[in-house]
Amino acid sequence: MKNKYLLLSFFSVLLSVSLCAENEIDRQLRVLDETLAQRDSYDAIKQHRIDSLVRLSYLCEDPYEIYKKLYEEYRSYNYDKALVYAEDMASEARQSGDSQRISESVIAQAFVYLSGGLFHEAYQQLETLPEMPSGQLADEYLLTFARLLYDMCDFAGNAQVSGIYSEKACGFMTQLAHRYSPADSASYWYPLAVIDMHRGNYERSISRMEQALTDSRNTLHEKAIYASSLSFLYRQTGDPETALSKAIEAAVYDCKSSTYEAVALRVVAELLYERGEFELANRYIHIAMEDANRYHARHRQVSISLLLPIIEEHYSQQSHRQTVTAYILLAIVLVLLMVSVAAIIILSYRTKAVHAARQTIDQMNQSLLEANRLKEELLGTLLTSRSQYINAVQQYQQDVKQHAVNRQWSDLLSVPKGADARLQRTVLERQLDSIILRVYPTFVQDFNALLRPEERLVLKKDELMNAQLRIFALIRLGISHNEVIAEILNYSVNTVYNYKTRVIASSDLSPEEFHAALMRIR
Repeated sequence: MKNKYLLLSFFSVLLSVSLCAENEIDRQLRVLDETLAQRDSYDAIKQHRIDSLVRLSYLCEDPYEIYKKLYEEYRSYNYDKALVYAEDMASEARQSGDSQRISESVIAQAFVYLSGGLFHEAYQQLETLPEMPSGQLADEYLLTFARLLYDMCDFAGNAQVSGIYSEKACGFMTQLAHRYSPADSASYWYPLAVIDMHRGNYERSISRMEQALTDSRNTLHEKAIYASSLSFLYRQTGDPETALSKAIEAAVYDCKSSTYEAVALRVVAELLYERGEFELANRYIHIAMEDANRYHARHRQVSISLLLPIIEEHYSQQSHRQTVTAYILLAIVLVLLMVSVAAIIILSYRTKAVHAARQTIDQMNQSLLEANRLKEELLGTLLTSRSQYINAVQQYQQDVKQHAVNRQWSDLLSVPKGADARLQRTVLERQLDSIILRVYPTFVQDFNALLRPEERLVLKKDELMNAQLRIFALIRLGISHNEVIAEILNYSVNTVYNYKTRVIASSDLSPEEFHAALMRIR
């Protein structure tokens, strides 16, 4: 169990380090993009220095020094201008006959040829020197000759020839390192690191190159050289993340120092390509090619032209895949949009249907409430009528009993007014008319609409309904049998039948149509 926890902790730390590295790379790439975006401002600063030197050239008594300074400004900035001022240095040196200046101008010309990829011309220039210069100029001679031989190794195409060039270059770098001590930092550690790098001792080379990079006296151009070398070394040791980090660092230094003869940006593009970041790789490789074309660095153009089509092809494939993916996503979005619109339309219809159903339900509820209220009123009316009838009968019985006990025979002939059957019938009919008109408020008008105009029923004053209307009102209530209607209204069955027959005959409708129309009265 303990081993499992240790293993889990190890992978957690490894994942954290990996994420931190990726975040650092992203940060460095943002810095590189920002620096590239400000490149014109860095170039403007350099151009301002150059313009100032050009103005001084007309006033200076020693043109050689001005040409030398202009060459220094142009040497990694503009191949053509650097060559012009290197040749001007050589012309002035020959006129003066100063051997030190002649050697310096020859080394300057060799460096320009070397930077432009003209290795043969650079070698010829250095070979014209009868012996190695002395003093500080010896450092420049050794460094330039060693770099020429190392670049010739890369383009020799033959392992044996490359080995000869490499060993000769390492000899020059050894002489350079012996001129310094560890206290001189970069001047001491850099040549030793280069020797280890070309002899395959990468770990020690990294240590020495890191020492050289930490020297506070380094210029931006020197920092770019050391960081670019470290990128190569870390790549050889199987650490592509650190290699990319150092290459980006070198590219930033190149940009800030207005260096166009450089390899760092090409290396950044190559490492990003290996990481599968084809869009970034394609952008940086094109910038690197623009820089090489601007400077006329032929060997840089060759190395970039070998990588450029490979990156472009993968970038095109990735762009094609992204385009296809975008079209697929667009199609999916359109389908979802159509589905959403359809769903909204369906939902709208359903909402309307629900709203209509709710209104219908509300109307039905209102009708039920109204019917319930009418039912309660009708029930109350019927109970009241029933109670009144019972009370009248009870009063009638008491009166009859009282007259009989008192032997008031003559009074028995006179029916009490409250028990008058005709009066009770009239009251009952009035109540029945009220009940029917409460249920069917427009019954009279609707019923007359079924008859011919000249046959329509006309009510007397204060009359709610008449016998015909009552018969058909009871039919509308659902009482269809003549016997029941006759019993309710105290009519004979024949009377009910005759009323029904005469009224139906007063209509233009057939008996079936008349009955259907009657049942539709609301």
